[in-house]
Amino acid sequence: MRLYLLATFVAALGAGAGCAQSPAPAATPPVPEELKKLQGHWKCASIVFDGVEQTANPKERDALTLVVKAAEYRMYCVSDPAKDLHLRLFTGEIALDAATGTFTLAVVDGREKGKKIHGIYELTADQFKTCYGPADKPRPTKFETAKDSGLFVETWKVEGLKPAAAGLGKVAGAP
Repeated sequence: MRLYLLATFVAALGAGAGCAQSPAPAATPPVPEELKKLQGHWKCASIVFDGVEQTANPKERDALTLVVKAAEYRMYCVSDPAKDLHLRLFTGEIALDAATGTFTLAVVDGREKGKKIHGIYELTADQFKTCYGPADKPRPTKFETAKDSGLFVETWKVEGLKPAAAGLGKVAGAP
C-alpha cells in the first residue's frame, strides 16, 4: 500500500512538473482604440498610382475587398462571384498612429512579402483613405500622387458587414 501511495505521489508530482514546464499560451495583445475603428470589411472606392486611377473599371473596383481584424490587414479580389470565391492578394500587419495620422504596414504574405509600406491616413466611420509608398522613400505628407512619384492614394468605403457577421465565402490561398 505504501509503495502504491509513493508511486501515486511521484506520478502526481511528475505530472505537476510537466504542467509547470509548459509555457503559458501567448496572450493576444489588446487592439488599440484607433485600430478598432478600422475593423471590418471595406470596399474599394478608388486606387490612384503615379497620378493614374487604377480602378476606373467598376467591375474590377467592386471585386476588391479589404478586411481588417485586430492588426491583420488582408486584401482580396473576387475571382468568381457566382461561386463566392475570393483570392487573397496579400496579408499584412498594420499599425496606426492616431496622433500623427500615420501608419506602417508590414507585408507578411503575398507579392510584396517582407516589404514595409508607410504613409498617412484619414479614418471616419464610413471611409478609410491612405497615401503611401515603400519604406525606402520618404513618408508622404499630402493625399496626392503625381506621375513617377511611386505613391498610391487609396479610398475605401465601409461595407455594412463586420467580420463577426459575415465571412468571405471560399477563400483561395487562405491558410
